[in-house]
Amino acid sequence: MAKEAITRKKAIQILERKGWLVWHGPKVKYKQTDIFGTFDLICWKKRVGELKFIQLTTLPNLSTRRKKIKNFLKKNKINTKILPAVEIELWAWNKNNKKFKVELI
Repeated sequence: MAKEAITRKKAIQILERKGWLVWHGPKVKYKQTDIFGTFDLICWKKRVGELKFIQLTTLPNLSTRRKKIKNFLKKNKINTKILPAVEIELWAWNKNNKKFKVELI
């Protein structure tokens, strides 16, 4: 199993334990399957109506992915301050301590 798939599986397990319904794009060879070309996971907490988009990465790629998300938001003129029920998170896998570093964008 590829490193990306293992990281995604760990993130999904954490989110599902916390009561989130999680979806990710299907694996398609040689095609981009990110949600809106940017996010890896979309999560929904049914009872409270919360929605979050998550970009998965590793610690060394954290700043690159942060820029990618901010450029996407700027390009599409998305103001995250007016979307109180939607969160955008960046999850960076730390292979040394086997945990995610989570940033709210």
